[in-house]
Amino acid sequence: MTIKRLVLIVLTIFAIARIGLSLVESWGQPQIQTNLELRQTNLVLHGWEWQKTTSDSATSEQSNQESKVDWTVARNALIGAEPFQSAQKQYETARQLAQTNQSKVLTKLQKFSIGKVTTPNDGAPSQSPATPLTENSYPSEQQQLQESLSDIEQLIARLDLRIGILQAQQGKTDAAIETWDAKTYPNGSLETAGVLMGLWSEPPLVLPDAEEKIEQNLDNWFRYRALSQLYQVQQRQSDLLSLQTQEQETAEQAIVKLFVIAVIPGFNTLLGLIILVCLVGQLLFQGQQSLLATNHNLPWKSLGWGNYLASADFWFFRHRSTPVTAFNWALTGDCWD
Repeated sequence: MTIKRLVLIVLTIFAIARIGLSLVESWGQPQIQTNLELRQTNLVLHGWEWQKTTSDSATSEQSNQESKVDWTVARNALIGAEPFQSAQKQYETARQLAQTNQSKVLTKLQKFSIGKVTTPNDGAPSQSPATPLTENSYPSEQQQLQESLSDIEQLIARLDLRIGILQAQQGKTDAAIETWDAKTYPNGSLETAGVLMGLWSEPPLVLPDAEEKIEQNLDNWFRYRALSQLYQVQQRQSDLLSLQTQEQETAEQAIVKLFVIAVIPGFNTLLGLIILVCLVGQLLFQGQQSLLATNHNLPWKSLGWGNYLASADFWFFRHRSTPVTAFNWALTGDCWD
C-alpha cells in the first residue's frame, strides 16, 4: 500500500466520521414540522374547490354527461374522493409530530435546571433550590431551544386553527368549536380562534377586526373558507363573488401543479428506461464502439497530493453545518417559493 493511498484512506475515514457525527447531531435535534409536508395537501384542497364549483354550476349540468363522468374519475385519481378527511389526517399527523418535538425540547430544557445544594458553615439546614442555568452555561444552546419551543407552540396553534376549519367544512361544527376553544394559543392565534368560533356558532357572531385577523393568521384554502364564511354571515355578496373568482384562479393553478407532480415521476421513469434500453442496445450491436464501452480499458490515473488535501478540506468545512442547516432550510419551504 502506497503512502498516498494510506493518506487518502485516513482522510476519507475522517471525513465520513465528521459527516456522520454531524448527521447524528442533526437527527437528535428536535425538528419543526412546517408547511413543506402539507403543501401538496393544500394544493389538493384548492383543486377540489375548483372541481366542486365546476360540477355544481348550471353550465356543467347542461354539458355532456359522459365528459362529466370522465372528469369525476380523473379528479378522484388526481385528488382523491375524500380530500377533507385526508387533509385532516395529514394535519393531525403533523400536530402529533409537533407535540413530540415539543416534548423533546422540554426534556432538553429541563437539563439546564440543576439542584444546587448549599451547606452553610453555621450548621443551618441545607437548601437545594432548582437554579436555572443562565448566561454562564450553554447560553447559545439554551436560547436555541427556547426559540424552538416558541416556534413549535406557534406551529401547534396554526395547525389547530386549520384542523378546526377542516372539521367545520365536513359539518362537524361542534368538534371544530371544541378544537378552537380547548387550546391555549399565542395572542394572534387566540384572537383568530375566537373569530372562527364566532363565525361557525349558532347564531353567528362577528368579532371586531375579524377580517384582519383572518388575513394575518390564515392562508391558502383556509383563508378562503374563513373569509367566505365571514362574507356570508355579513351578507357581502359582492365581496363573496370577488373572493370566489380569486379562488377559482388559484384552484386552476393548483390543478396544473398537481398534474405536474403526478406526471413527473412517471415521465422520469419512462425516460430512464428509454435511455437504458438505448445504451444496452447500442452495446449489443456496436460492441467496442458503443458509448458504454468507451474508454473502459483506460487505467485510472492517480491524483496529486493537492487534490487529496483539497478534497479533504472541502468535505470537512462543507459538512460542518450542512446536515443541520440544509435540512432545516428545506423544511422551512423557502426552497419551494
